Amino acid sequence: MKSKDASITNPRLIVLGILLKQAGPLTIDKLLKLSRGKLAQSTLYRVINDLQRFGLVTEFTNPEKTMVVELKVEETSHHHHLFCKNCGRIIDIELARELEEQIENEVMDIQEQYALSIDGHSLELIGLCDLCN
Repeated sequence: MKSKDASITNPRLIVLGILLKQAGPLTIDKLLKLSRGKLAQSTLYRVINDLQRFGLVTEFTNPEKTMVVELKVEETSHHHHLFCKNCGRIIDIELARELEEQIENEVMDIQEQYALSIDGHSLELIGLCDLCN
């Protein structure tokens, strides 16, 4: 956070600590639960906005349209997610480099064809995790 010229606050440390410990994407509800009452929901949303602005976390929605937060990985490391439809677990997955390149080429073609400016893409796989299967 110092390298981002951001002040270090207790709520920011709590959120970053939870995300580091869990080592994967978490819903807002799960973050609140894991904070054990140390964060109010409004504080959590403010902290997430701050951490996004600093480039430390990313946010996306799961198939149920619930906000999910994860630590931002290196810019060169692109990944997708598997959503367990039974327990709600979210698993980071990486596609084969060749497949990811094919998808990127398709995205560039679509961008050109429709005169769009596409910032990124995501692939959602929905099924059962190993624990629920």
